[in-house]
Amino acid sequence: MPDPQDNPGLVADCAALLQGRDVLAGTATLNWRADRAIVNWQGLTVSGSPRRVTALTIGANPPLTGTIPPQLGALTALEELDISASRLTGPIPPQLGNLANLRLLDLRHNLLTGSIPPELGALTNLVALKLQANLLTGPIPPQLGNLADLDELDLHANRLTGPIPPELGNLTKLEDLIVDHNHLSGPIPPELGNLANAQQLELDNNALTGAIPPELGNLARVEELDLDHNRLSGPIPPELGNLAKLEELELRYNRLSGPIPPELGNLAKLKQLDLRHNALTGPVPPELGNLPKLRTLFLYGNTFTGCLPAALRHVATTDFATLDDLPFCES
Repeated sequence: MPDPQDNPGLVADCAALLQGRDVLAGTATLNWRADRAIVNWQGLTVSGSPRRVTALTIGANPPLTGTIPPQLGALTALEELDISASRLTGPIPPQLGNLANLRLLDLRHNLLTGSIPPELGALTNLVALKLQANLLTGPIPPQLGNLADLDELDLHANRLTGPIPPELGNLTKLEDLIVDHNHLSGPIPPELGNLANAQQLELDNNALTGAIPPELGNLARVEELDLDHNRLSGPIPPELGNLAKLEELELRYNRLSGPIPPELGNLAKLKQLDLRHNALTGPVPPELGNLPKLRTLFLYGNTFTGCLPAALRHVATTDFATLDDLPFCES
C-alpha cells in the first residue's frame, strides 16, 4: 500500500483481514498477504475516497471451511458481506452489528450454528439479510424490526424457535418475508398486515397456531401467501379476498374450519389455491368459478357438501377425482 500513513482506515482494514484470514479460510486458502497489494486480495473490493474495503464477496470454489472471524466487524466501510454457499461453521459474530454501512449480509447455505445476534438490528442501512439454509437456532430477534430499509429477510430452512416478532411489522419496505421450514410457534402477528410492500410471505412448515389474522387482507401487493403445514385454526378470513395481486394461496395441512369465503372469488389473478387437509365445511362457493386464471385447485381432506361449481371443470390441475361425494353441479 503506497503512503499508508495517508489512509489509516485502509491500514486498519488490512490488519483486520489478516488477523481473521486463517480462521475464515479453514482448510481453504485465501491469498491475503501483507506483501500483496490489497486490491488483488481474493474477494475484496476497494473503493471510495479515501479508499477502503467496501465489499467482501467470496465464492464457493473452493469452499471456506472455517468460522466467521469477529475481526470482520472492524471493516467499518463495508457495504456488502457475502460469504454464501460455503461450509462455514460456528456462530454469527455479534461484532457484525458494527458494520453501520452494510447494505447486504448474505451468509446463506453454510453450516452456521447458534442464534441470530440481536446486534444485527443496528444495521439500519441493510437492504437484504439472507441467512437461510444454515443450522441456526433460537428466536428471531425483535431487534430486526429496526431495519427500516430492509426489502428482503430470508431465514428459511434453519431451526429457529419461538414466535414471529410483531416488530417485523415495522418493516414497511419489506418485499420478501421468508421464514418457512423452521420450528416457529405461536400466532401470526396481526402487525404483519402493515407490510404494505410485501410481495412474498412464506410462513409455511412451522408450528404456528391460532387464527389467520384478517389484517393480512391489507397486503395489497402480495403475490404469494404460504401458510401451509402449520397448526392454524379458525376460519379463512374473508378479508383475504382483498388481495388483488395474489397468485398463490397455500393453506393446506392446517386445522382451519368453517366455509370457504365466497370473497376468494374476487382474486382475479389467483393461479393456485390449495386447501387440502383442513376441517373446512359447507359448499364450495360458486364464486370460485369466477377466477379467470385459476389453474390449480386442491380441496381433498375436508368435509364439503353439495356439488362442485360447473365453472371449475376447466381448471387444469385438481384433485376432484378424490372427492367422491362432490359431483359437478348441473349448471
